[in-house]
Amino acid sequence: MVADSRKRALDEAVDSLSSKKQKAPDGSPVSSSANSYANDILAKAKAIARAKAAAAAKAMAEKQAQSRATASPTTPLSASDTPTSTTREASAPVDGSKPVINTRELLAQIAERKARIAAATTGRGSASSQSGSGRPPPTLSTPFRHPMLDDGELKARGGLNVGVHPALLNDAQPASFGSNKRQPMNPKFATAVANVKRPVPKKQLEILTGLSEDEMDPTKNPYFDPDLEVRPKERHRRTLEFNAKGKYIELANELRTQARLEELKKRIQESSKKAGLDEELDLADMAMKREPPPDVEWWDQALLTNRTYDSLDDESQLKIDGLDSVITIYVQHPIPINAPWEKNAPVVKPPYLTKKELKRIRKTERAERHKDQQDRIRLGLDPAPPPKVKLSNLMSVLTNEAIKDPTLVEARVRREMEERRQKHLRDNLDRKLTPEQKHEKLKEKLEQDEQRGIICAVFRIGNLANPQHSYKINVNARELDLKGVTIVNPKFNLVVVEGGSRAIKLYKKLLLNRIDWAHSTQKLSSPNDVASDGPPTKFSDNKCELVWEGELKQHQFKRWNVRTTENEAEAREILERSQVPHYWNLAKNWKNDL
Repeated sequence: MVADSRKRALDEAVDSLSSKKQKAPDGSPVSSSANSYANDILAKAKAIARAKAAAAAKAMAEKQAQSRATASPTTPLSASDTPTSTTREASAPVDGSKPVINTRELLAQIAERKARIAAATTGRGSASSQSGSGRPPPTLSTPFRHPMLDDGELKARGGLNVGVHPALLNDAQPASFGSNKRQPMNPKFATAVANVKRPVPKKQLEILTGLSEDEMDPTKNPYFDPDLEVRPKERHRRTLEFNAKGKYIELANELRTQARLEELKKRIQESSKKAGLDEELDLADMAMKREPPPDVEWWDQALLTNRTYDSLDDESQLKIDGLDSVITIYVQHPIPINAPWEKNAPVVKPPYLTKKELKRIRKTERAERHKDQQDRIRLGLDPAPPPKVKLSNLMSVLTNEAIKDPTLVEARVRREMEERRQKHLRDNLDRKLTPEQKHEKLKEKLEQDEQRGIICAVFRIGNLANPQHSYKINVNARELDLKGVTIVNPKFNLVVVEGGSRAIKLYKKLLLNRIDWAHSTQKLSSPNDVASDGPPTKFSDNKCELVWEGELKQHQFKRWNVRTTENEAEAREILERSQVPHYWNLAKNWKNDL
């Protein structure tokens, strides 16, 4: 039969092809792994060829039998009615002679099989040799397709009619030969317009810019005030503000100049102290000058654009409704500050106790201390003190020893009593403060008193010719840590003191009550006595008067000084350095009507 002949010819060609040595398309021999792979492919090709031949023979036999059954038995077949095959297989002759084989078609199929096998083996077998030699891989004119992937050939040809396992299909994928490229992934987004999800539009809130008619109707809304203007808050766009060129350079130069002036001032003060001219120059008092009032107060600078009060009528120069304004809808809670009068409140003193109450308190405290000491001795924390023997309890404590040698025992008891007395005196001396500690304690109390408020007092004294009076004025002022000045002038003498309330109270008591201004220990020999318009020449008329007393915000004087002047102009100049020239006018025009 034709199918059998074709099958035999194809098997012989495949056998001859497999017996030959496999070579790559470039002429190089194929490796053993490539040969084994090629042999597997040839075996599969043989099986497929046999199956195809058997199927074709069976189909031809069925077709011939069907044609015989339908044909008439008496009518012979004509030449035109002879069945012909539409396939490439040759028709079998009627006389049963040997079928004719199409050699060209068979050679073409063999060549095609060789090309496919060479292309399959080249991807794996010659990959290493080509990478080492640097040759580019051969390119095929037609893409390779595995014989197993032909049309309708993926199904099994017998047995349980089971399909090919997916793991076996990896060898049939042409892209996997000699490459490790991954398969492209499907996109994770919608590729069709119909599948795209439409975004849900957000609901916008309505912004109310005004009031409705019902809200503006006084009959319906009794809380509406037509006098108040309702206008929405405008949003101003922020703009970039660039610093002018040289701005920070000028600020740095100002700071350097100020630092140089401070350094120069310190040098002058140090040189004057070394030369002993500090009292004459009084640079510290000259430096304590008040600054002039500013053009704009610090609490108004953030609300004014031009930093002047002249632009109050121009609303465009005010920063009240803008974004850069310090006035917002938020409420600022400032830190609470104590009231000014609270610092002047008197200190609450402990209640007065009688002598009987004080004695009871001391007795109770002493009993508690003794009990604590006894407890510590019982616990073994402190050693037991020696017995306190006195002359009164000598016989009761030292009975036997006192009887044997009373003189020796009495001497020992008196020695112990003297030791206890000396120890008591030493403890008192240790607890006693040194002069430096007393001074520091007094200074600390005066500073605490001054923190409650600064009090100033101005005194007018007729004559200071008595040196005792001048000494008491200066020494007490320094001891009480007072600040101020004493101006000695032929016309009258002025004393200005500043300090705490307690120090001023003691100083007032000294000048107004304790000093006897009419007392004189020597004859008058000072220039004050011979002045025609000066104070009285008799000490009996001399007196001290309190001209003014009040509270100050800060000190006007830095230390205590004594100045001697010849006329009124020099006295005013000294007071002008501390910005208090009115003290001289007040004392000059003072008249005591009492």
